[in-house]
Amino acid sequence: MDEYSIFALAAIGLAAIRYGTYLYTIYQGKTKPHAFTWLLLGSVTSVGTWAQFEMGAGPSTWAMGFIALTSLFIATLSFFIGEKDYTKSDWVALIVCFMAIPIWKMTDNAIWAVTIVVIIDILSYWPTIRKSYNKPHTEPPISAVISGVRYLFVILAVPEPNFGNMMYPFYLLLVDWGFALYIVIRRWQLGYPLHEYVKAKD
Repeated sequence: MDEYSIFALAAIGLAAIRYGTYLYTIYQGKTKPHAFTWLLLGSVTSVGTWAQFEMGAGPSTWAMGFIALTSLFIATLSFFIGEKDYTKSDWVALIVCFMAIPIWKMTDNAIWAVTIVVIIDILSYWPTIRKSYNKPHTEPPISAVISGVRYLFVILAVPEPNFGNMMYPFYLLLVDWGFALYIVIRRWQLGYPLHEYVKAKD
């Protein structure tokens, strides 16, 4: 087994830990995932995985595929026990994202595909960002931190790195760590515990 496969398996292992902690906080009732964000995340990650594969990203696509499938599972779960506060802006983000997905195939260019996927992914985060501004206690920051480390391993699992096959996982790493910081700041501003394993104030 080469080093790239080892990094890919490490990324899958971290992804399993990340989603395991996330699902545990859902089970506890502390986390209320937004179905739209997870549906879009699973969809665009699936497209991104395909594009990464076409650009020769090697074993890193194993981890990306695992992330896509797990995201779609959480999306399905979210429709039953997740955040039910769907606004018009959430619907707009959902519709625009799904309208944009076919465009990447029309370009017949993997780098353009990843660029479009990144734009779609930014839109897909809007429902969770909006929800988390007033309800930061419904998202676990530690999960996003682990997620960012996972994408670091995804990057290391690319055998022949170039701008095209590195852009998407690097973007995802920055987004996850940025989101974790955002949640911590909002929890601090509103007086909530800075992470989900501390009891909330009475």
